[in-house]
Amino acid sequence: MKPLSLRASLMAWFVALAGFLLLAFSAVLSVRIGAALLDGMDAQLRATATGLAALAEWDEELGEVEFEWIGPPLPGRQQSMEVWTWPQGRLLYQSGPALDCDKPPASWTAGWSLQRESKCEFQFLEQGEAERRLCTLVAEIPEVPPTEEDPREPSFQVLVRVAGSTAPIAAKRAELRWLLVLLGGISAGIVVVFGFFLSRRFVEPLQALGAAASKIQAGQASHWPRRGTGDEVDHLADLLENAFTRLENALSKQRRFTSDAAHELRNPIAAIQSSAEVAVRKERSPEEYRTFLDDILGTSQRMGRVVEALLLLARLDAGKVERSFTPVPLLVLARETAGAQPQAAGRIQMEGDETLSVLGDEALLRVLIGNLISNALRYSEAPKMVEISVRHENCPCIEVRDQGPGIPANAKEHIFDRFYRVDSDSKSTNGAGLGLALVAEIARLHGAIIEVESSPAGSCFSVRFPWIPQIDPESKSD
Repeated sequence: MKPLSLRASLMAWFVALAGFLLLAFSAVLSVRIGAALLDGMDAQLRATATGLAALAEWDEELGEVEFEWIGPPLPGRQQSMEVWTWPQGRLLYQSGPALDCDKPPASWTAGWSLQRESKCEFQFLEQGEAERRLCTLVAEIPEVPPTEEDPREPSFQVLVRVAGSTAPIAAKRAELRWLLVLLGGISAGIVVVFGFFLSRRFVEPLQALGAAASKIQAGQASHWPRRGTGDEVDHLADLLENAFTRLENALSKQRRFTSDAAHELRNPIAAIQSSAEVAVRKERSPEEYRTFLDDILGTSQRMGRVVEALLLLARLDAGKVERSFTPVPLLVLARETAGAQPQAAGRIQMEGDETLSVLGDEALLRVLIGNLISNALRYSEAPKMVEISVRHENCPCIEVRDQGPGIPANAKEHIFDRFYRVDSDSKSTNGAGLGLALVAEIARLHGAIIEVESSPAGSCFSVRFPWIPQIDPESKSD
């Protein structure tokens, strides 16, 4: 089954909730009105029974209770009325259809103070297809003190039963149900229409965002729509715009990276191919072949360094570099790294605290320091010196200072970009423009900050690492 769209789901939930509330309201209203109608009928039946009880009186000549109706004829078959003496059970008056139910027993009023309040009870009677409501009331007629003209009349008790048809209530409840059905249908129609427009209004901004994303995906310039209210839709538009901008920048960098990588690898390959073709054109002496092979070897080594740097950058980007962070002494590592570079012989001045350590991966830090040193040596003509300083300035810091021509102001923000070279048109250097990019990525991986100062007298690269409690490297194994 195909899932519903967001708009259809929103409308379905809205209609279902509104429908449930309508049904609940109708049910509660029907029950409450039905109970009110029944309470009204009970009050009417009790008032009739109380009035009948008041018509009973004591007959002095007969010495018993008598009942005499004075007034218009009582209703026919719509209402049944009986008046009995209590608890003797002598019938005093009867009107309407006979009540097909037993009178309450004499013990019904046991423990009940009839002098304070009459006892009354209601119940339903099923007589044929008609349902009736019965009111049973026992009342005490108080004693009448004697007068000059009339003798004393003793108190007595009477049982009155009044029953009426519930058909009028049923008719009103049926009429109410039809009215609720009609109002419910109208309300349901209004709810559906309102839900349609509400879901449309809710989904339209999302559809506009989707249309803008489709245009951008197709390469067309598009403006991200906003409502201008600062609500969730505007926030989503901001998030999407930032995400698409970052994605576009990342794709642009990837395309430029791929193009530059192809260019950097194509040149060495072309140089190797050219040297090989020239070498095999004719017979040459061993010295000439050695010259060509040395050229091919140097070019292949340069190409190997480019490939190695590309692979390391790719692993850093993917987060797949295996890291083992341990305390690493910066000055010792810098001395070892400088000693591994032949062009650094006699051109390095180093100072600092040999006990100063940082928490990092020794292999990656070796690449970071090595690239900074090789970059400084490349741009400092021999015999100019490269100064390396390791010190603590609120945090561990290593500085590499050269005596090169400096970095132009417009190039300073690009020097950590991949394949970027300040002297791209110069033949004086043979770097691929990946060394400082590696430095930036490894520093980021270690939570370090790189600062660059440059002047016509030279440049200084400072790498500041997070501070850790200093540990003696020689005591790590203890």
